[in-house]
Amino acid sequence: MPTAGSSPKGGSSASSAADACAAEIRTTEAVVAAARTGAEHWREHVQARTDLLTGKNPEATTKAIWKRTRLAGPGDISALNSALTAQAKAAGGCAKMSGSPAVACKKRLTVLDAAAAADRAAAADWANHLAMMAAHAAGDFGAEHAQEMWVAAWTHAPQNLNAAARANTALAKAPVCKP
Repeated sequence: MPTAGSSPKGGSSASSAADACAAEIRTTEAVVAAARTGAEHWREHVQARTDLLTGKNPEATTKAIWKRTRLAGPGDISALNSALTAQAKAAGGCAKMSGSPAVACKKRLTVLDAAAAADRAAAADWANHLAMMAAHAAGDFGAEHAQEMWVAAWTHAPQNLNAAARANTALAKAPVCKP
């Protein structure tokens, strides 16, 4: 009698290939979600400065945004690292799959990988800024240097944030994978 995940003839390679691809898709989606969360907190942190400088938000609002995002930051990075660990274990799953469902799954994975890379770049900017803030708080350097580093990070932030937004827009249009 066949078991769950096996074919009536005893082979389960198609089913196991589909399961492996589903795991790779699922874990890559988790990387995108975790990296996107970090990138969005970075976007809020950066936008808060922009809004302060333009007079859109008062200093108290800006500081509240900075505090909320800063406190969320370590969790963002931890969640991303956990997702990356799980993804590494599932890597290559879709390469084992063949047939018509494989085409959509492989296309989706390509777009997912691009979104993951773009979101990870923005999340890396966030991680770097969090490290800089922690170093400043620990007294590793003074306020003037910290401000220079913040302005440089803020100035360069749109490059990776905008790339992440474009990649996530493309991901929303990617085919669905149904292995």
